[in-house]
Amino acid sequence: MAKLVRSSLRSYVEGVKKTIALKPLDDSEKLMLWDLRDEDCVNEWECISDEERGGGSQATFKSNKKGTGSVFEGVLNTSIKNTELKYSGYCAIRSKPVKYRSLDLMKMDRKDVSEFDAFEIRVRGDGRKFFANIHAPGLATRADNLWQYFIFTRGGPEWEDIILPFHKFFLTHRGYFQDRQVVLPLKSIATFGLLVADRVNGPFKLEIQHIKAVRCKEIHTEASEKELFDY
Repeated sequence: MAKLVRSSLRSYVEGVKKTIALKPLDDSEKLMLWDLRDEDCVNEWECISDEERGGGSQATFKSNKKGTGSVFEGVLNTSIKNTELKYSGYCAIRSKPVKYRSLDLMKMDRKDVSEFDAFEIRVRGDGRKFFANIHAPGLATRADNLWQYFIFTRGGPEWEDIILPFHKFFLTHRGYFQDRQVVLPLKSIATFGLLVADRVNGPFKLEIQHIKAVRCKEIHTEASEKELFDY
């Protein structure tokens, strides 16, 4: 998936070198979406990998013993043992969609982040790279579309707050960047997820403390291709 997005995105950002970095305001300008220090919240997420389709990758997602967050960890394996499997080497987690009944119809609960500018995710990573995945199904897009953006973890013992500006998310369909881009529908966020699929075999580990929606002030910066495509 990462390879598909990378190759298609190059032409898209060729003329978008200048971008906007966002600096979060104080805590009063933040909305907690998922507090992953809370085990009940962690239980509302699901973990998947290519193992379910015959691949060799494995992953788990659970609260850590210290109560400081949750742990997404496992082993990535790109080898293909099942001849019917076209792609291997991915593990992912996502919040489970919350459904409710209204007028005898099942509807999906959505999060409204339209009053904010970005997601803030506090993580402690191992230096690997991840995708943030947003599912927001609607009339203008297909049901299995995702809005995605890159997360580059630093590695090391310290927690870091990573800002994911809403305007940087791009629309994909089954891993393919879409030529016709649709703006992320901020009033109807159904699920938030994280994906590791960097084609590097071996163990990975990402600790996550929380995911918030934040208001930010704009800082004009220069984005390099290395930032976007060193993946």
